[in-house]
Amino acid sequence: GQVGLLTVQQEIDLASLKRVIRTSVAPWISDADLEQMADHSEIKSFRAGETIIREGDAPDGLYIIRRGSVVVSKIIGGREIVLNYIPAGRYFGEMALLSDAKRSASVKAAVATDTVVLQASTFKEVSERNATMRAGIQTEALTRIAEHEQRSNASEDGNLISFLMQQGVGESTDVLLIDESLCIRCDNCEKACSDTHDGTSRLERESGPTFANIHVPTSCRHCENPQCMKDCPPDAIHRNPNGEVYIEDSCIGCGNCQRNCPYGVIQMGPAGKSLLRPSLWSWLLFGLGVEPGREAKIAGKDQVKKAVKCDMCKDLSGGPACVRACPTGAALRVSPEQFLDTVSGL
Repeated sequence: GQVGLLTVQQEIDLASLKRVIRTSVAPWISDADLEQMADHSEIKSFRAGETIIREGDAPDGLYIIRRGSVVVSKIIGGREIVLNYIPAGRYFGEMALLSDAKRSASVKAAVATDTVVLQASTFKEVSERNATMRAGIQTEALTRIAEHEQRSNASEDGNLISFLMQQGVGESTDVLLIDESLCIRCDNCEKACSDTHDGTSRLERESGPTFANIHVPTSCRHCENPQCMKDCPPDAIHRNPNGEVYIEDSCIGCGNCQRNCPYGVIQMGPAGKSLLRPSLWSWLLFGLGVEPGREAKIAGKDQVKKAVKCDMCKDLSGGPACVRACPTGAALRVSPEQFLDTVSGL
């Protein structure tokens, strides 16, 4: 019985490998070539921050990211500059394989990452028999070379990307950024958040780090593997398929999630709606009620408190209230796949 179970598991693993290879690298190769590549591949896992490829090493294979994400960096002028971010479903390491050169850059796991590694010799053998596959990989390699060259020359962009990675963008599914060159400090983002969430704002515009003109306010990153979910006694924290991490009313206010969050974006706020909660527009236009975001302070310390955090306004059809309330377009929410393009455009 044990051998049979092991064989079934091996079959499942092999089928999974084939699916990853065909989807990510070689959609048009024959079943025989696919079988050969799968037979000469292995699964390697890496911790967050662990080096996968080191600049100057000999090429050992093509890496397909099955889960997680990586950052590509290069030492320029004695400093490490991040050149690229590669999410799950894509591959890296092809440039050295195509040219038989040493690795031109280093690659580190941005978060806990699983990869499928295609053996270098087998990859070359199969690619030489499949012109379409080889052409596709060469095109991808040329595109990356151009991107890396551009970012190598723009060290400011590289430093900015490094800064964003340190702020958790690499493991996020959504992060709030503010372009300080456009921000007029009106705090409409905070007020709209407060008005949407029962009088307690889930973001702090002023707090958080800034690099150049990019500010990362204190607001949930909606991590791919949320630390806040690890020790929640009532199992009140959940993650939607779209990435939104949210807290249900079953929260008991123990504070474990607040302590476990590495980015300090969870706070303990009053449970239920505040009686002092005004309408944002009533406050803005007529000065009625208390300024949104201050109700909890005025309501007193005797209120029952529960964990509150950004839920990306998941129940609002119009999208996040903070972004919609920004009069200058300074506030934007981006996914890791978008943030490199966003940085280049700011």
